[in-house]
Amino acid sequence: MQWALMLCVPFLALLVVGRQVYLSSHYGLSTWKGGGMGMFASADDLASRYAKVFLVAPDGNRDPLIQLSPDDFDVLNRALEYPTRQNFLRAARQIARENWIPAYQRRPVLSVNSDGNPIGAGAKSFRVMVPSDLRSDREEKSSSMEIQFWKIAYDPRTRQVRGSLAKTFVFSPEELFRPAEQNKS
Repeated sequence: MQWALMLCVPFLALLVVGRQVYLSSHYGLSTWKGGGMGMFASADDLASRYAKVFLVAPDGNRDPLIQLSPDDFDVLNRALEYPTRQNFLRAARQIARENWIPAYQRRPVLSVNSDGNPIGAGAKSFRVMVPSDLRSDREEKSSSMEIQFWKIAYDPRTRQVRGSLAKTFVFSPEELFRPAEQNKS
């Protein structure tokens, strides 16, 4: 009996470590979040992950969402720590409940040269979207939502930090505005 108990502890520890390694390598789980295995050996924490959120109109125009509420930030940060489609869908549904309106007139997307200086306006344009109480919740919502999951990485050879797009999630209006009883099926 004592021998079996002595084997159970290392076996359970190996299971926890194996699950952490699997989720970190296959599902992007932050090493800081899932039990702490390897968290001090990694710079992959919430500060090195971010999301860009867009409303996508039926005509294909993408408008960035800014000024997320603290509740929206909280659910989005939880999705960034464990970046699965289901977690980002939960965040998208929460964000989609807001009534988003344009803060400014539509603005052209600027083209820039290799030095980062603007060289002209592109053919596409965007509006910065902010939450508002001005629109009615009864209005039909037909926009999709796109959430881009980005990671910041440091390259020790070049000594530069760069952001790279890890995944893009697009959610249809049907996914975003499905009644609660249909979400569980």
